Amino acid sequence: MKTDDLVSLLASDAGPVEPASFARATGLTALAGFAACAAAVLLTFGPRLDLAAALATPPVLAKFALGTSVAGLALLAFQRSLRPGRAAAGVLALVLLPVVTVVAWALAVLATQPMPAWPALVLGRSWSVCFVMVSLYALLPLAGLFVLARRGAPVRPRLTGLAAGVGAAGLATLAYALHCPEDAMPFLATWYPLAMAVAGGLGALTGPRLLRW
Repeated sequence: MKTDDLVSLLASDAGPVEPASFARATGLTALAGFAACAAAVLLTFGPRLDLAAALATPPVLAKFALGTSVAGLALLAFQRSLRPGRAAAGVLALVLLPVVTVVAWALAVLATQPMPAWPALVLGRSWSVCFVMVSLYALLPLAGLFVLARRGAPVRPRLTGLAAGVGAAGLATLAYALHCPEDAMPFLATWYPLAMAVAGGLGALTGPRLLRW
């Protein structure tokens, strides 16, 4: 068989790639990742006892808004990065908008308080638990996203890994908010973004190794 005939035969069995397939797969993987994070949080710590009432307060709503917006934007960038020719970096940069918003809110709160009160507002009573556990919980959806990414064709695996890590941390933020008893905006604006940065950095470092063609 001639080379041209072989190529034609192989191409005849190749169906078109459905653009929406990665979008659906990303959504399902994110949903499964969030469910895994939520189950881990509830099994480890249990839900916040006053969660129903707390959901009516702006700081608690801000936790969920931060997690939702960061996860949504980062996962959109992630699924776009799985197909060559789709811009993803600009979408991922939009993640900075909700982060900058909560940081500005936190600075406004600190400006109304005496300086001796600042450490308590930033550290709360559980800063290390929040920072460490959100970073660890993010590994659950991150693993699923990396499995999905290997089915795609990421030409910038570091960017894909970064987007996956940040998106996973956004999902972990949503899950941990079911328990988190800290309501000070300076706390929220410090430890959640730092955990997102850690997960994003991990994804960026491991992406080139795990997502090679």
